[in-house]
Amino acid sequence: MKKGEIKHGFTIIEVVLVLAVAGLIFVMVFVALPALQRAQRDNSRRDDMMNFISKVKRYQTSNRGALPKFDEVKDRNVEYSSGGNSDSWGGFYHDYLGDRFVDPDGENYKLTVMKCEGKEGISCGKGYNDYLEKLPSTPFGTAPNDYRIMVVLQAKCSGTEAVGSSNPRNLAVVYRLEGSGAYCFNT
Repeated sequence: MKKGEIKHGFTIIEVVLVLAVAGLIFVMVFVALPALQRAQRDNSRRDDMMNFISKVKRYQTSNRGALPKFDEVKDRNVEYSSGGNSDSWGGFYHDYLGDRFVDPDGENYKLTVMKCEGKEGISCGKGYNDYLEKLPSTPFGTAPNDYRIMVVLQAKCSGTEAVGSSNPRNLAVVYRLEGSGAYCFNT
């Protein structure tokens, strides 16, 4: 190198430092991305539950305020294919929700309808909380709740759980989130 000539290029330390910063950014993106995707799917599920509530209200408007008839045996696992009388929960699913009522994962939602036997303001959680706690894990993590919407009749929401209501036309809709917690909506 001649005297007064300017040196061009990077030292090995500068190159390693740039690679370390790039690697750190790369790791942060891959750590944050799954959480963002999970939050987006949970927001979509919340919108689906609000849509479900609006369909229940439309059903009630068409049927003088009545809810679909509850059958303790038939209404444990209601799906689109359940069908049934138009005044049953299976008929409601088929007629009002249709085959396009699907979770963001692409699976059809299922309904489990139960009646709250508690008194006004007392938790109805014995049935659905036990159910939600026993859900299986999948190879990809815990499924939100087997794509099951818990419809609790004669109930209203208190936080994320259903509590008894004296009004027989009230219902609470509970759906467990993929991240943590649950949504609870009232009619």
